[in-house]
Amino acid sequence: MANEHGLTGASDLRYLEATQVEHPLGTLAGLSMWTQEDEKLGSLEGVLIEPASRRIRYFVVERPTMLRRRHYLLAGDTPASIEAGDRKLRVMAHEEDLERFDTRSVQNFSDDDLISAMFAHPAA
Repeated sequence: MANEHGLTGASDLRYLEATQVEHPLGTLAGLSMWTQEDEKLGSLEGVLIEPASRRIRYFVVERPTMLRRRHYLLAGDTPASIEAGDRKLRVMAHEEDLERFDTRSVQNFSDDDLISAMFAHPAA
């Protein structure tokens, strides 16, 4: 069953800030998200992961507005590539693929989640 943000199984998802997600070129901190057509979607603020499967389920994108910053979700299985020199995450998505999201609606990644991820079966 989906919650108010359309997240199925949201109780199993945990928020992890971009500064805590490592990849071969460093962390995801400071990456901006762009479409293939060179439209800026926003800044990558973090990810929603499912610790037991060790998979990113959603990217959390921040988009500034006149009065405040708003957060949006983009499916984690969206094809993407990193342009290291420009610190861009280029995704095969568009603005209409983003879904409004309140980061307070999920728990932060915890030590218990780390243990779950460490001892879970390898991701397929």
